[in-house]
Amino acid sequence: MKIYFSIVLSAAIFANVANAQSLFDYSAPATGSAKCALINVIMDESGSMGGDQTFLKNVALPKMATELHSSNHNYSDVFVCSSGFGYSRTNNAQAYRHLGCTTYNSAGVIANSTALAWYANGAIEDGWYAMKHGMQDVPSSINGTDLLSHCARVDKNLILVTDEDRDDAYSNVDATNIANLIDTNGYILNVIANYGINNNINDFGMNIGGGGSNSTIFRFDSSAPDNHMTYQDFRPYETYVTSFGGTHPHYTELIVDKPGAAWNINSLRSGGLRAQTFADIFVDIKVKEISNGTGGPSGGGGTVRVGGPEAGGDPHITTWNHKEHYEYHGQCDLVMVKDPTFADGLGLYVHIRTKIVRYWSYIQSVAIRIDDDVLEIEGSADAHDDQAHYWKNFEYQGDLDTFAGFPVTQKLPSVYKRTYTIDLSSKFPGQEITIQLYKEFVRVKLNGNEQVFGNSVGLLGDYKTGKTLARDGVTVLDDFTDLGDEWQVLPSEPTLFHEIAHPQFPELCLKPEDPRGERKRRLEESSISEEDAEKACVSLKDPLAIKDCVYDVLATQDVDMVGAF
Repeated sequence: MKIYFSIVLSAAIFANVANAQSLFDYSAPATGSAKCALINVIMDESGSMGGDQTFLKNVALPKMATELHSSNHNYSDVFVCSSGFGYSRTNNAQAYRHLGCTTYNSAGVIANSTALAWYANGAIEDGWYAMKHGMQDVPSSINGTDLLSHCARVDKNLILVTDEDRDDAYSNVDATNIANLIDTNGYILNVIANYGINNNINDFGMNIGGGGSNSTIFRFDSSAPDNHMTYQDFRPYETYVTSFGGTHPHYTELIVDKPGAAWNINSLRSGGLRAQTFADIFVDIKVKEISNGTGGPSGGGGTVRVGGPEAGGDPHITTWNHKEHYEYHGQCDLVMVKDPTFADGLGLYVHIRTKIVRYWSYIQSVAIRIDDDVLEIEGSADAHDDQAHYWKNFEYQGDLDTFAGFPVTQKLPSVYKRTYTIDLSSKFPGQEITIQLYKEFVRVKLNGNEQVFGNSVGLLGDYKTGKTLARDGVTVLDDFTDLGDEWQVLPSEPTLFHEIAHPQFPELCLKPEDPRGERKRRLEESSISEEDAEKACVSLKDPLAIKDCVYDVLATQDVDMVGAF
């Protein structure tokens, strides 16, 4: 930061005290009741980084903490840890140092600023080494609070800030090792680095999907809502994103096909409204990443994000740990999640029923069984229909104050929007299952740590790795049509829907005819352009939600589909 700390001794003492503590066990389940966030900052301490350090310390972190504590997200505790790398010291070639961990209150005030006492006069910068040890050096207890016994979930975000590529200080640290550690420890990584996107300083960030060939670009635009817009670029990102030296192989490749993002440090340094917009969008997206749950052993997460049909096929499904984000083209009953051992043997089964409409499909209804209770929910395409369409134990609109002993709440924000929340807190503090309806479209979200969903199988994949596994628990299915077909409900599995619908196994799931060709033809005939769809969806902020929303608006030719997200 621009505020340089001269009390070096106190920083060193603080770091040594933190390192003397027992370390956080990423593999252990969180058993408490609090909803916790952990932000881990890995900061370049070279001489050019003062302003960027100021941004994190005085703007980004306080704003993130305030929003996480707010009623929008309801975090009871926001922890922050930080490490520096690159500070020039003759006795430590990689110049890594863990500064410590502390907390932020709901007003965005830090409990101990020494944890962010970065320098700005460094030399050798090995960001891989710093990320590896920055995660390892998180203590088990922060400011007297034991994370695992206090928290029901610990949602984690890793932020690397640097204006250079890494110096190859230690050959025994490699990209595969770092990527695996980030995933295993349940972090989402964001990199603020020396990028140039389309040689345009207004393009200040990007989420990279499609193996590097499907990116959501965040662009500063003072004429747009919130002074920014998003657009898609389907070229390989290396063809239009420049970087400092080896920034791409060192850092960018760690976020390809991940929920994190790459951010242009030069846009931040440009100042003015552009830099303010960078700050606002960066904070908004980081908060949503954290609150969506990061997966991993002690994090939350695992979502079927169904805002409606997607051009070329639906639903949109995000696996545990955000490892994959995919679509399934087909109509049938599917096993989203099942775990016979759930809640000490009560058992959990979540089935979704998909329906084809022309060249796309959508989730028409969801049925959930816990213990001996069954709850089925569906929406309605009638904009004037304000009725709740659900069946409890196959009885239409049966008593729904509780379900399998868990409280259930309903909210009706509009005639065709409704939310059901199954509160699992009596057994799993802070955990829940949420079903959101928008017209006829259903979205299901599972919010829980490994203690809740760690043994589940189905369309969401393996909890720890997010791998899309077949029913044998070993074979990885990278073809998502095969994956969906694999998890069609079998006759040996419980019947959860109140009516039998075609097809049922051994009949195979129905597929749309020529979905991509039909999509292309219909888009050529459509009255809503891709630009219209992007404008309608720009307010969502989350890059994956924006992608889904754009496709869904184009497929349905309904700009109101943004309301499904």
